[in-house]
Amino acid sequence: MTIVIEPLSAPRDLASCVELQRGTCDGSPFLAVSALVAIERSNGLILGAVDDGGAMHGAIVDVASADRGLTSWITAFYSVSADERNKGIGTRLRYEERDIGIERGVQLTRWAIDPLRGLEAHIAFNKLGAVAISYERDMYGELHDSRNSGLATDRLIVEWWLTSPRVRAVVDHQVLPYHFHLGLDKMEVATHTTVTDNGHRRLVKFDDSVCDGITTSSVILVEIPAKLDRMRKEDIDLARDWRVRTRDIFERMFNSGYIITGLVHEGRRSFQLFERASKATILERDG
Repeated sequence: MTIVIEPLSAPRDLASCVELQRGTCDGSPFLAVSALVAIERSNGLILGAVDDGGAMHGAIVDVASADRGLTSWITAFYSVSADERNKGIGTRLRYEERDIGIERGVQLTRWAIDPLRGLEAHIAFNKLGAVAISYERDMYGELHDSRNSGLATDRLIVEWWLTSPRVRAVVDHQVLPYHFHLGLDKMEVATHTTVTDNGHRRLVKFDDSVCDGITTSSVILVEIPAKLDRMRKEDIDLARDWRVRTRDIFERMFNSGYIITGLVHEGRRSFQLFERASKATILERDG
């Protein structure tokens, strides 16, 4: 099966995008055809991952935005069908989005990811060269789909600077981001966790000193659940504890001048990687 990434504008294609949303949102609100038409005709972008039989397996919907005088997009929907996940389709959608964006003069694309989901962070930071610059509590309010039910919808705000040296290096030249060239001995873990009776990890303590600059490392690791969905099913109270306690940590880190630039997965544990550096310094790196 061959899958092609292509812009969508015809009503039939937009209807297929709506069906994909119904299938992947699992109870969350979705964008109707009328909304998709308005987005596409207002300098937004709608991309679909379509196979040679016409079936749609993934999509991105970007809304046009003006941010600090920049031409930019905000992603309103981004998903791949369950049976085609982990096959690179999501990354291909982002690559095509970037190519079209550069052609249209778009400089920045922003989207929101769950701070406790490692796969979303891995794609955004490690594979695309994006960064996270802020945290928003309960961004969408209460949602009842299988991925969000029972948890506040806290999100990281991701920025993808399409033509920055960092993104060009990671996407165009397949150079691993900066933190891959550092040893773990150059990184400081600021969280302490223990293993619960059911095999999940519980957050016990956060090292406050990293927010005061009392550290020898400018690269700080904050642990997150390795498998959030499994934790939600088996111990929702523990998942809620992670949400409440890490939101304070993330906000303090951002307020102290840190930016998230990577995701580290080591020994079956996952860590969001914070760097204490200016955004300009990070984006100007070419490796």
